[in-house]
Amino acid sequence: MINQKEIKRIKKTFQNRGYVVLKKFMPKKLINEIKNDVQKLLKKRKIKNKLQDIHYLQNKQLSSVHNIDKYMPYHKKFLNSTKILKVFHGIFGSSEKEWFNSSYFSKPRKVGIPTKAHQDNAFFNLHPCEAFTCWIPTDSVTKQNSSLYYYLGSNKGGLLPHEPQGNLGASLCIPKKYINRVRKKYKKHYVQLKKGDCIIHDPLVVHGSEKNRSSIDREAFNFSIKSKIVFKSPASFLPFSSSTEILDNFDMCFIVLRSIVMCYLNMSQTIT
Repeated sequence: MINQKEIKRIKKTFQNRGYVVLKKFMPKKLINEIKNDVQKLLKKRKIKNKLQDIHYLQNKQLSSVHNIDKYMPYHKKFLNSTKILKVFHGIFGSSEKEWFNSSYFSKPRKVGIPTKAHQDNAFFNLHPCEAFTCWIPTDSVTKQNSSLYYYLGSNKGGLLPHEPQGNLGASLCIPKKYINRVRKKYKKHYVQLKKGDCIIHDPLVVHGSEKNRSSIDREAFNFSIKSKIVFKSPASFLPFSSSTEILDNFDMCFIVLRSIVMCYLNMSQTIT
């Protein structure tokens, strides 16, 4: 049972670090049921928009599935069967009834590809940035089989420039010169989870995951919730930053041009 004291602790950690681990929060039986439903969905080839909603590795193994709530309403039991809305309301207040960004990720053993460092709001385009993503592994996750990593407190630095140099399903990432600044300013932390644990993270926290070099598969679900006062901007990965850094003219022109192209392509999915 989550009481108000625990909610206050979660809110403080979320604001300071950019993410919180919720231990033993998701029923293991529910995780198994939804994972099995995804496998049935893939087997029956029910995903219609294959270019946008399903991505494979070069060896034809599954990499990610997006918008799964469109194909599998049962996925919403993650929201209805837990206290996740109570946590959200404790941090932000009232939430939208509909969630978004519902995905299933697969990083197969030995070949699972990395997800470059990024901020979710480069994809989400939310202002103000009152939202969080809930990330739920299907089994235990460690650094060896590609746990998520976060730069602690980087959510306080505002939105950084992003460029289209990521992977399918994770098409944007932070350019090298900016991520180097993030590394100097914020501590990098790998998050180890057990089945039933989940992470909630801020859309502005810098995070990613590395290649799965282990002999253990890594799979996870996610979904995102936003507050009622949020609106969606067409080009959020322009550098709306709380810092005083000013980009040089070349950088600014390049980012604006890239914003126009990316908005046209409507690349709004994210993967971790």
